[in-house]
Parts: sequence; C-alpha cells; structure tokens
Amino acid sequence: MRFHDLRHAYATWLATDGVPINLVQRVMGHEQASPTLNRYTHTPDDYAARVLAAFDSSAASLLPPAGEAPSESAWDEERRACELRRSTYPE
Repeated sequence: MRFHDLRHAYATWLATDGVPINLVQRVMGHEQASPTLNRYTHTPDDYAARVLAAFDSSAASLLPPAGEAPSESAWDEERRACELRRSTYPE
C-alpha cells in the first residue's frame, strides 16, 4: 500500500460513516466535491447490506406497531394538516 492510498481509504471511511460529503471535501482539501466523490471514495464491500439496513430502519419508523392499524381519525387529522399547509404555503 502506498501512502497516497491512505487518502482514498480515509475519504471512503468518512463517507461510509455518514460524514457529509461537503465536510469530507474540506478535510481532503478539495475545492469541489466532485474529486472527492469520483476519485477518492470507493464503494465498500458491504454496500448492499448498508442500503437495505437504511431502508429497513427508515421504513419501519413509518409503519404502525404490528397488529395495530391507524384509526380513521388519525388519517383525517393528517389530511387536514396537509390541507392547512397547502393553504398556508401555496406553491
């Protein structure tokens, strides 16, 4: 391993640990994020498992607890809240 390979490993490690890419860019001393993303970060071996885990954890928080369905009033409250946001902040 060459010394410069450590930069690639470090950038990849930071990005895969969730450090925002603009911060990785600054740490690496790049003016733009494109060299950081295109040249210095590499896909980890366990990328598929990480993607599935991210979807599983985020989707699980959206679902009601097992065996429990949201009540009609909960749906009505959400619908009214959406309508209120639309009327308050029209596009």
